Amino acid sequence: MSVREARVGFFTARGPLRAVDGVSFDLEKGQTLGIVGESGSGKSVLVRSLIGLVGESSGAEVGGQVQFEGRDLRALPAREFRGVLGRDIGVVFQDPMTSLNPVMKIGRQIGEGLRLNRGLDAKAAAVRAVELLTEVGIPEAERRAGQYPHELSGGMRQRVAIAIAIACAPKLLIADEPTTALDVTVQRQILDLLQREQRERGMAMILITHDLGVAAGRADDIMVMYAGRAVEMAKTRELFRSPRMPYTEALLRSLPRLTDPTHTRLSAIPGRPPDLARRSGGCAFAPRCRYRTDHCDEEQPMQTWEGARGYACFHPRGVDVGEGGGAAE
Repeated sequence: MSVREARVGFFTARGPLRAVDGVSFDLEKGQTLGIVGESGSGKSVLVRSLIGLVGESSGAEVGGQVQFEGRDLRALPAREFRGVLGRDIGVVFQDPMTSLNPVMKIGRQIGEGLRLNRGLDAKAAAVRAVELLTEVGIPEAERRAGQYPHELSGGMRQRVAIAIAIACAPKLLIADEPTTALDVTVQRQILDLLQREQRERGMAMILITHDLGVAAGRADDIMVMYAGRAVEMAKTRELFRSPRMPYTEALLRSLPRLTDPTHTRLSAIPGRPPDLARRSGGCAFAPRCRYRTDHCDEEQPMQTWEGARGYACFHPRGVDVGEGGGAAE
């Protein structure tokens, strides 16, 4: 997938709001891109706009180019676009209780995509649904296929969501905060499952998370978002070892470290994320930045590239915060 200058705006009672502002990235086969940032930074809106879940029909103004295997997704007819989503792009949403149909049995929900996109009949789809439930680690798969979402635990529901996403052997899997509200043990199991399926199937993956620890151990590249912009992008090891953007540095310093003495206070980022409907002309992070200057208040920094590494800052850091930045799982 290749994305260029993706933009998403909403018209609100308080005026226009730019939720995503000129984001670009490339994702190769078999690679994982981690998209990180605070809540409200634009991570989920960006990805949902790429697959058509946020657009004119939802009152949004969408711009930019989205290429998938050489095809411009935004130029495809609706019928062809739906085929790409069902067959080539799978999505795991953060809350399976709302993404799964509460009045449809699990097996039928998995089989629905197989029938529509792979042409299987009802019997073959039912058999394949049980196989997929077994593959994602759900015990008594045949019995579970006949149950409804509310009869399963949160971890099991998320496994069902993964089974649905991988049912048609997609080339790209999008995981939108797939471990939200799960306990730590189940989080690890779900992340291991996603990684195993990706490797076995050779899929590319976009992993959206606000947890830098998750991104550290799972992503090849990381894109840090703030106020709708991609403020830093780098190989995972490079970004954790020596961030350039002060916001990335602040995120890393806020993580707990195993080497810290007991009861060490976490380093918090002062202030709060900006109001996107009341944007100033300068850097969005400036009010919270310890390196702020007058230049930061007057002008928005453009993306600077060092090879494959990019950042948007007038005062890039060269601080070595240590390998892993305290974020290793």
